[in-house]
Amino acid sequence: IEYVVNETDCWVELTTLLIPGENDSDEEITAMSQWILEHCGAQVPLHFTAYHPDYRMMDNPPTPVETLERARHIAMDVGLNYVYTGNAFDPEGHSTYCPNCGERLIQRETYKVTDWKLQWNSETRQVCCPACGTEIKGVFSEKPGSWGNRRMPVFLHEVD
Repeated sequence: IEYVVNETDCWVELTTLLIPGENDSDEEITAMSQWILEHCGAQVPLHFTAYHPDYRMMDNPPTPVETLERARHIAMDVGLNYVYTGNAFDPEGHSTYCPNCGERLIQRETYKVTDWKLQWNSETRQVCCPACGTEIKGVFSEKPGSWGNRRMPVFLHEVD
């Protein structure tokens, strides 16, 4: 992770599946967030995603939204600028905020972008917060697209 973030031009976003009783303690979340800040920097997005029991791991309960929110706040308190929650309904945790002034810049509801306030600078090809001018790190289009849930139904037919 450290090499790809610091030595390549790849955009990196990290995701951690929080499993109740396995890796959701304040100490583990703090230590991981501190490692990311120290080795990758504050600009690398971190996503905390909810666990749901399935298949061979049925003994743990689903991750509560409150756990995701707590983890997000811990990581932001450590100093990470872009921390998100996923796989659970949490509009605040799905949105992108300016790390300088706190302005909500991109609002998401699950996979759908519902508000977009990024300011595009065509000369630098960077996006900024319209409220304070802070550069917002990421890979963005000039205008919001029609992104959304990409799940497609699959129909299975019996073959004779």
